[in-house]
Amino acid sequence: MGTGHPEWTDRDEKSGLDPLGMQTTSVALYQRLLPGISNVTLRVRYYGFYVWLADHYARSIRNTSVDAWCLFLRRAEALYALVAQDDGDARGVAGSRWAKRALQAGSRSGITFSRYTDRQSGKPQYLKQKFGAFGAAYGSQIEEIGLLEYLETHEIPVPTRDTGERLAKAFSAAIGRAGKIFLDAVKDGVVQRSELKRMASMLPSAITKDSDECQLYRDVLFGHVRDPDAGAMRRSSTLRLVLLTAENLGYWPNRWDVRWRLYSSHNSSGELLPAVPGEAEPHAFAWLVYHANDMLQVCYGALLKYVLDVLGGSPSGMSVQRLLTNVIPSITSEIGQNLPTWQHLVDSIEIADNAWSEEATSECTLLEAITAGASDVGLSTSECAANALRLLAVLYGRFKEQLERARTELPVLSRSIYLPSIVSELEFFKARSEEPIAQLLSCLLRERIIERHLWVAIQKLRMQGDYTFLIEADDGKVRMRQKDTPTLTNPRLTPAIDFLVDIHLMVENGLTAAGKNILEAA
Repeated sequence: MGTGHPEWTDRDEKSGLDPLGMQTTSVALYQRLLPGISNVTLRVRYYGFYVWLADHYARSIRNTSVDAWCLFLRRAEALYALVAQDDGDARGVAGSRWAKRALQAGSRSGITFSRYTDRQSGKPQYLKQKFGAFGAAYGSQIEEIGLLEYLETHEIPVPTRDTGERLAKAFSAAIGRAGKIFLDAVKDGVVQRSELKRMASMLPSAITKDSDECQLYRDVLFGHVRDPDAGAMRRSSTLRLVLLTAENLGYWPNRWDVRWRLYSSHNSSGELLPAVPGEAEPHAFAWLVYHANDMLQVCYGALLKYVLDVLGGSPSGMSVQRLLTNVIPSITSEIGQNLPTWQHLVDSIEIADNAWSEEATSECTLLEAITAGASDVGLSTSECAANALRLLAVLYGRFKEQLERARTELPVLSRSIYLPSIVSELEFFKARSEEPIAQLLSCLLRERIIERHLWVAIQKLRMQGDYTFLIEADDGKVRMRQKDTPTLTNPRLTPAIDFLVDIHLMVENGLTAAGKNILEAA
């Protein structure tokens, strides 16, 4: 399912419980394409910060009690939030909301922050998670990226030999005397206000562009370390594609710019961009398939939303056949009676040269219409459902000849019959392309929307104990229980872009000299 930002920072509101189980393949794709970064690892300097903390703990504290490590970690995170909030550099910093309140309420001299971290004081804690942001977000990614590891003798993470130890040393050198002030305050659980400014060199935006620390972040992110694994190379390929997007567009892109550039090969003004270099093309194709897969699951979600809204108009429920009888003619009338089969619908739509354009049948235009029409504000309409079907037809027309390549190069798309993807769903349309469109719609809505949702909800109830039914079936009828809004997944690109900015590879007008050097060295 899609992942939003954590509780400690500004975030887009997330909705939906993946009621059709279709976000799973989108998530599996972006996890494969961008490992070592997640949607809740918001600033790259946390990687160095945690490795430095683990190095100090191993060398100076040496207590293998998990509780002792937890206490040290929580105090360090809370103090880091205080330093960031005091300096105005709190974007993406865990505990910043608490830190703002603590600074407003604290005395003019000092703040005893340990009472908000040590979990036994009875005071509201800076974060609820036992191991703070490290446990909730960063720890697993820092381990995956090869900077921390766990030994067999205890459960406290230590820096990896070579890379992790080098980064701990580089971080320590970069922050200078602030390190001792910070660690002394962590030990005491108290910080003087006058000391906060003296620790500003530790903050997320304070990475010096020519420092060893900055270079190590670049080396780790782009796989320029000893024996990089396949995950490191895939991460490097994605980050290079982000840099390529910035170079093509001439500005600091957001996640949508990256997605649409890689999908459409155009910019938002309609200009055809240079082809992705040959060695990067397979990775760019994987991102193209991810975006198509994500649009497809939103189309299905929009159809589900329309079915739920129609069903909601009958509180006592109705049979599935009666529901379909109410829904299908409304959709087909929007499409037009002169399109008897799926293939006729596909042939009637002229696929836009630029999918990222304002043309009526471009993927971008249709997707915007669908997400607006199937929002959680108001009822969905047959027009929105018809637009979902049109976008499915565009995806079919653009991708039906590439299904074998997607299946071969991205086996996660066909790993299980229980994980629907753009491969399985477009094959469904291909097999029924000459059927009457009303018959195809009946099969689509019954089997791949209603019955699939019920199956997914039963599995969640059986395996997780979660009751996620949007439709309840009883005595031959189905009733709406609650509604859902189709949601695109969030493929880690926002933090990846922020990382590249933090290490001085991108600026407002595109790439820095260092960013261009990395791109040219590919």
